[in-house]
Amino acid sequence: MRRMMVIIVLAAAPVCLSATLDGWMDYETGGDSLAPLPGRLVLGGMLEGEGWTLVLEERYSHRDSTGITPRVLGSHAATDVDLALEAGPVTVNPDLCWTLDLGVKPVIILPEAAGEADRRGSIRPGLTLAGTLPGSVEVFARGRWTDRNLETENGDDLEWTETDLEAGATWRTPLGPSLTVGGTGRSIRSDPIGCDESWNRIDLGLEAEKEGLPLDLQVQGRIGCSFYDGTDYTDREIADRLSGRLRIVRMIVPDYFLADATFETLFDIDGDCFRTACSSGEVRMIYRLPARTAVPSTVSLTGKLAVSSIRTSWLGLAASVNVWRGLSVTADAVLRETPTDVQMAGPMRRRLVFGPGLEYRFGEKVRLWGLVEQERTELQEVEVWWRMRAGLELYPGTLGL
Repeated sequence: MRRMMVIIVLAAAPVCLSATLDGWMDYETGGDSLAPLPGRLVLGGMLEGEGWTLVLEERYSHRDSTGITPRVLGSHAATDVDLALEAGPVTVNPDLCWTLDLGVKPVIILPEAAGEADRRGSIRPGLTLAGTLPGSVEVFARGRWTDRNLETENGDDLEWTETDLEAGATWRTPLGPSLTVGGTGRSIRSDPIGCDESWNRIDLGLEAEKEGLPLDLQVQGRIGCSFYDGTDYTDREIADRLSGRLRIVRMIVPDYFLADATFETLFDIDGDCFRTACSSGEVRMIYRLPARTAVPSTVSLTGKLAVSSIRTSWLGLAASVNVWRGLSVTADAVLRETPTDVQMAGPMRRRLVFGPGLEYRFGEKVRLWGLVEQERTELQEVEVWWRMRAGLELYPGTLGL
């Protein structure tokens, strides 16, 4: 499959008479005494011509697991191919994602009380059509088909397929707010275990944005309602959902201090029952030091709280101070509180991760960074360990062909 992608790119090269080529790389590695050498690698390229764009990206991710902090095994490789063709107001966008699970295969629980299966990979072709109509109306239609390679312990293929169809339209009214109407349908099928599930959804949304308010505020708001037709994994009717989102942004000191807050609430409408499904709030403040340096120096503080059937909270502080040319000293600290299922550890788990680091930027094309972190997590007792992480981001720039 990967060889075929390379052939496609090389075959297209002779007809790219006035194209540009961009490439990038993002590599991260690290480790500690519990999980050595977790990391990821992203390699990508974009070939762009008049009225078309071809993006090819290769991703590799490795994650380990430990006895103290179990993690989902997620070592996999993925190839993404995305082609966009523009013809006037119409855009045709075929894409393909091929994923291969590596190492120890993740185990998933099957529906219909069919036991377990090993996940080995998937292939997912898709097609999106988008266009602009008179009267400030944008329409789109998207279809994706996924073939998952799931095998039982006996080596039997479950023939698992998923189909996703989606279409909608957005109208920007003369008064400013945008009205969106859309529909989604999804089905899952696996004949060997007798699984044939599907559901449909109709979405209505109203979104508005206002700038130039007193105190230099920018406000974005959205209200949406989704009507479902289908059942969930417990064979109960899926509840309809009402959602609301509000985002407030303020530049307190232009170019130096930015503060924004986002609030979101979801309600489920289940027959005569009207209940809160999830509420969340996030506040972020970013301060850029006024000193003129090769790389901007910033300090940011972020806090988030989400409450649904579970409660999670997050507070983070990060700083980057430029000291010489492209060299900066960095530091971060993150405090989390999340549920846990570790035996004898209580229902909630508190974690603190903090540590210093260094970063060097060679203009806008290369970023090299590294940091040392200590994690303190509350389980049956307070567990403490150190880890190191490092990464390299590379962007050679645009090459004319």
